[in-house]
Amino acid sequence: MKRFYLTVWGVIFTLHTFAQIHFDANIANNHLWRGIEVADGMVITSDISYTMLNGHICLGFWGGSNVTGEYKEFNHHLSFQANGFSLSFWDTYNFSSGATYNNKEFFNYKASETGRFLDAIIDYRFKGYFPLYISWSTILFGRDRNATNQSNKYSSFCYIEYPVYAKKGWHLDAGIGTAFALNKAGDSSHFYGEQPGIVHISLKLSRKISIQEYKIPVHACAVWNPQANQAFWQIGAQLFSFN
Repeated sequence: MKRFYLTVWGVIFTLHTFAQIHFDANIANNHLWRGIEVADGMVITSDISYTMLNGHICLGFWGGSNVTGEYKEFNHHLSFQANGFSLSFWDTYNFSSGATYNNKEFFNYKASETGRFLDAIIDYRFKGYFPLYISWSTILFGRDRNATNQSNKYSSFCYIEYPVYAKKGWHLDAGIGTAFALNKAGDSSHFYGEQPGIVHISLKLSRKISIQEYKIPVHACAVWNPQANQAFWQIGAQLFSFN
C-alpha cells in the first residue's frame, strides 16, 4: 500500500512539473469556424487552460458569447503535443437561442438526442524553410447525424495553412479546407455542407500594435466558402493574455 501511495504521489508530482495556467480573451465582429459564420455581431471569446509536463498535455475550457446573448457556446478541450504533432479533443456545446437542435440539456450524452459534438483533431506544423500547417478533424460523436438520425456521419475537415508573408511584424497566412463525410449513411451531406468539397478559403493578416507598454495582437481575416456561395470578413483583437 505504501508503494501504491508513493506511486500516486509520484504521478501527481510529474504531472505538475512545469505546469502552467493560461487565460486569454479576444473580441471580434463575428465568430468564424471552418467556413461557417457561427455568430455575427460583437463576439467575445475566452479560454482558460492548464498545461502539464512542460506543455505536452493541456486541458481547458473555451467559451464565447455575442453582446446580444443570442450566441452562447461552452466547450471542454484536451490536447497532447509532442515533436510538432498535436492530438486534440473538443467537446463542443453551442446553446444559442435560435438553435434547431437540443440546446437545453447540457448533460444529455445520448447520441440521437444530444446537442453537443465531440471533435477529434490531429495536426502538424512543419519547421524550417517550409512551415506548412496541416490538420485533419473528424466528428466522433454527437449532432453529426444522418437524415433518419440512425447513425453518425463522421464528418471530416482537412485543412492546410501556410505563412505567405512575415516581415517587419506583419504576418499573412493563407489557408484552405475541404469537408466530407466518412459515412454517407444515405446521402453526401456532412456537418459543413451538402456535398464533399472546399468549404473554407482564408487570408489572415495579423500584427501586434503597441499601446504604451502593451502589445496587442490584432487581425483582419477574409473567409470564402465556395460551396455555400458565401464570404465573410472579420476584424479582431486579443483583449488580454495571462500565463
